Formats: sequence, structure tokens, C-alpha cells
Amino acid sequence: MSKNYTYSGGDKADDVAWYWRNAGDKYLSGDWNWPLLENNKNRTRSVGSKKANELGLYDMSGNVREWCWNWYGEDLDSNSGSFRVVKGGGWIGDVSNGEIAFRGKFEGSGLGPDQGFRVVRSE
Repeated sequence: MSKNYTYSGGDKADDVAWYWRNAGDKYLSGDWNWPLLENNKNRTRSVGSKKANELGLYDMSGNVREWCWNWYGEDLDSNSGSFRVVKGGGWIGDVSNGEIAFRGKFEGSGLGPDQGFRVVRSE
């Protein structure tokens, strides 16, 4: 069902993802700046307020980055380390973090205001 989009649900990030430029009261330009994000009241947004992807799932790009069970390392099958894989990008990050191909890392015990997780179950 994939349509090979750059982001989950489309090629235009603003249609499918919340990220630092569009997650506040007004659209931001210029360079990333934390005080600017705070003054703009950037935050996590309600699920489903952007376009869904081909499977009907929302916010797989942007809003909150998904903290994954996988350990981050050179070996994709690594079963230990200091960092967990994060996917999807969050409202604090750049739009490139929301690209489907992006695979980031975050401390295994870390916390972040744009960090979440999804519960997934196999049949």
C-alpha cells in the first residue's frame, strides 16, 4: 500500500507532520531557537489533526517521536547499548527527522517533551 512518500502520508511535511516550524501558535521561519519555540507555545498536538498515511494511521511523522524497543547501533540486530532507536520525529525536531527513512537515537533512560511510544502487537 506504500506510495513511497517522503513522510508518512505525503511528500509535503506541513500536510502530515507537526515539527518545530508549525507546532505553535504561528508558523516559524529562520533558525531553530528554543526560546522562540517556547514563546510560540510549540507543543504536542491532538492526534488526527493532520492527514493520515496509507494505512489510516496518524502522526507517524512528526508530533511525537516514537521511542522504539530496538537498541541503536551499527548492527541493526543489536540487543544492548546506551541508546534506543527513535522514529518519526517530534514537534521539537527538524522536518528531516519525520522522514520515513530517518532512524535516530535517544538515551535508553531519557525523557523528552516530544517523545512517546506506540503499543504494537503481533497477531
